[in-house]
Amino acid sequence: MNRLMIALLMGLILGLQAGAFAQGRVIINEFSIGSSYKNGQDFIELKNVGIADANIGNFTIVLENEIIRIPSNTILPAGGFYVASTTQMIATEANNISISLNDSTAKLVDGIAGKAANLNNTSVESILNTTGKGNYFARKTDGDCIWQLEAAHTAGASNTKIGNNASIQISKLVAMNTNCISGKVNFTVENSNAASFFTMNYIIGFDANNDGKFNGKDPFEKGIDSSAPVVEINNLYSTGSYKVMLEPISGCNQQVFDFKIDPCITMAVKLKKFTGSTNGKVNNFDVEIETDADLKELRLEGSFNGNQFEKVSNVPFQNRAGLQTIAFNSNPTQQSYFRIAMTDVNNKTTYSPVVRFSLNEQPMSKMSASPNPFNDVIQLQLQAEKSEKAVVQFYATNGALALTQTIDLMSGHNNIRLQTSQLQKGMYIVSIRNASSQQAQITRLMKG
Repeated sequence: MNRLMIALLMGLILGLQAGAFAQGRVIINEFSIGSSYKNGQDFIELKNVGIADANIGNFTIVLENEIIRIPSNTILPAGGFYVASTTQMIATEANNISISLNDSTAKLVDGIAGKAANLNNTSVESILNTTGKGNYFARKTDGDCIWQLEAAHTAGASNTKIGNNASIQISKLVAMNTNCISGKVNFTVENSNAASFFTMNYIIGFDANNDGKFNGKDPFEKGIDSSAPVVEINNLYSTGSYKVMLEPISGCNQQVFDFKIDPCITMAVKLKKFTGSTNGKVNNFDVEIETDADLKELRLEGSFNGNQFEKVSNVPFQNRAGLQTIAFNSNPTQQSYFRIAMTDVNNKTTYSPVVRFSLNEQPMSKMSASPNPFNDVIQLQLQAEKSEKAVVQFYATNGALALTQTIDLMSGHNNIRLQTSQLQKGMYIVSIRNASSQQAQITRLMKG
């Protein structure tokens, strides 16, 4: 994987030369056709989907019958909207529409078109397959690659509606390394076709002066990662606030994340090693820890997504000083991220690096499911040694339990039909556990 190193010296250089980088990312987000807005005019909405303010002064919006020039020194805040009025769109059919946004040097920033001839430029997005009815063209969610017709406009506000999920689903994992000198962040594309979104471009900013803003006083860096499904950014400062924009190779579907790397807590306990492995039947962990007997509790914590952890079990430990080597195991769970939490007698807690088990490596795939992606019905096929009840659970990528169903298994092959209409679109971790087994069978499925 390509990895980003942000050194202090580079941060200072980038802070002085912030203008050389496009921390703002401005796109065409919505527009109307046929005098469908107000005052006999149409509108074109721009949005800054980047991580810092953008100066869009002297940008031009080029239409079939008009050129709109944005006034000098117009600042569009990160996440903000700019609505420009146009006299009236001549083209009212998708296959006649052509809109381009150019910067102050006439460089193409974004473009959308329904004309096949215009789509030879890979920076221009197609609205040929836009579906729905209405007078307003809008992205499904802000920045999304999918365009659709809407019956009502959201000019100057977000396109995202309740129940609308972005086309790309990304989860985040933040971790510190063992020596508390630097940190890292991982972003995982959860879509079943994750590779189609790569290469992934990103811009990351560090809030150097801790003022809650990302501007020319802060360091920024660009990077790319071509290794689906994870974007990994290493060697970040050991503590502080960050903002990052991820942009797939398609040039749309941008997503922005804020995250913070918390400082390490210095305590009289030094973790030398924490490793783990699984064979699908048992999870094995090894810990080397040095303590002067100020350690109060040592526990194993698990997570579905690397962000929200819960206690799995206490690690075998007694009040003893010096270097300790501990080997222990736990039963498999639906969780794939693990860490050690160490609490001293002053109730200060520090954490180990996160160990991630790959679900794909666990030989627990006696269960199969179809279709994938699924809609409102899913078929589970699995073998059972005897007739008994089992529990099927659907977990969202943030670890929340979204659906639980109890099913009856028959000895031998089972084909179970489940209703899933109550689930929203997105990625799910599906677990099934029967009453006589300590081992859950797990798979990942996408609801489309």
